[in-house]
Amino acid sequence: MKVTFVHLGREHLGIEYLSSILKTAGHEVDLAYDPGLFGPEDNVFNIPFLESIFDQKKNIIAAVKQSSPDLVAFTIYTSTYQWARDIARILKKETGVTTVFGGIHATLVPETVIKDDSVDFLVVGEGYHALPELVESLSSNTETFNIDNLWYKKNGSIIRNDPRPPVSELDSLPLPDKSLFEKDVNFEDDYMIITSRGCVFSCSYCCESFMNGMYGRNYFQRRSVGSVMEELTVMKQKYNFKEVMFNDALFFTDKKWIKELLGRYRKEIGVPFRCFGKVTNLDDEICRMLKESGCYCIEFGMQTVNQTLKKEVLHRNETNRQALEAYRTCDRNRLNYDIDHMFGLPGEKEKDHIDGLIFYNKLKYLNRIKCHNLTYFPCMKIIETAQAENILDETDIKNIHQGKISTFFHTDFIKNKKLKQVKDGFNKLYKLLPIIPSFLISLIIKFSLYRFFRLIPSPLIILGQLLVAVKGRDYRYIIYLKYYPLRIKRSLRNKFFK
Repeated sequence: MKVTFVHLGREHLGIEYLSSILKTAGHEVDLAYDPGLFGPEDNVFNIPFLESIFDQKKNIIAAVKQSSPDLVAFTIYTSTYQWARDIARILKKETGVTTVFGGIHATLVPETVIKDDSVDFLVVGEGYHALPELVESLSSNTETFNIDNLWYKKNGSIIRNDPRPPVSELDSLPLPDKSLFEKDVNFEDDYMIITSRGCVFSCSYCCESFMNGMYGRNYFQRRSVGSVMEELTVMKQKYNFKEVMFNDALFFTDKKWIKELLGRYRKEIGVPFRCFGKVTNLDDEICRMLKESGCYCIEFGMQTVNQTLKKEVLHRNETNRQALEAYRTCDRNRLNYDIDHMFGLPGEKEKDHIDGLIFYNKLKYLNRIKCHNLTYFPCMKIIETAQAENILDETDIKNIHQGKISTFFHTDFIKNKKLKQVKDGFNKLYKLLPIIPSFLISLIIKFSLYRFFRLIPSPLIILGQLLVAVKGRDYRYIIYLKYYPLRIKRSLRNKFFK
């Protein structure tokens, strides 16, 4: 049987694992892929005018038709649901192909997604077993869909099969099928891997908390060191990659595990890498191990320096003191770090942005501040807080369920015009902070000059971010810049010369 995945955004590890499982079972797999140049999924250069020029919907539809699939599969985020639905509707109308939707948005609001006429099947939760079983059932023409995690429509009714437990051993999964993305992702420059599933924490705004509620706190699981090293060894031989991105929500939660992994990584892989971490998990020993093993940057989720908002609104318990100690630890070990900062929190004030500026200005090896807007995903606890404070109304929540929002890079629900202007100014200022001398930051605060930063044209902010990347020798930015000419060329060729 032939399955074609349709995807918008970055390389998707979940699709790669599903493809590998399906191919192992003897099925054919194809991918119709849109990297989303200059669109909402582009966190570097989001330029709506250029997005319209490089829109790939027609090419995606043509690619799916050319692949002649028996099943078209969409793995959707909240921000890509409308895009996927539009494509599925056109394919349904023009070809009548069978469709299945999965991914986090389908899991969060299955009742909303399954009602759409373009959706035949829906997978709730993990699809490692459900999707292959669906494909087997379709290929055998039995039309027996008593498959755990699968929802479908029959004679006007919605059939909701029971959920199943998650995969109990991550090591049992095959290696991801990277070949799907080879045309659009240069694995020689950048190899993305995940060594765990889920997160041990349940922040009020994060979809991982929903998965913890669905499966329990034991949902978090790590692969064995042997499994991780097998993948890295095989893929290094295949792609000869120069850098590794460990895409785990939290990479160094287990000191014994990370010590064993990094010991082998240094000897057997030996290329630079970056990872995500939590400030409460970092100490001098782990920091030294990371640095000595080739880590060139850690990304930490700070989100806000307002500790009350952090605890009561975001449900995060780490303190500013703990965060500062982690950053100082990186400073002592000369290890660069990125900080995720979130704007638009319920109860946020102008003073919080000023306090953040003062806090971040102390940091020596800060590579860059990655600024996001709070995104309200369906069914998250923080939605209740936003409702109570009249930030969201019923129409907003309905739109969130329908995926009628952008991404955390570009959407906010701030209704107060003055606060929005202040936020926009700090958003730009934070992005430039690593290249602004400390004494100038003091003057900016003293004379409230931050209020004027919102007036700086976006192209100048982009130029400033490039200078930040040069200052920090940010390898990720170099990769981004290298990709753009290639993807622009490919997108133009596909759009105008096919």
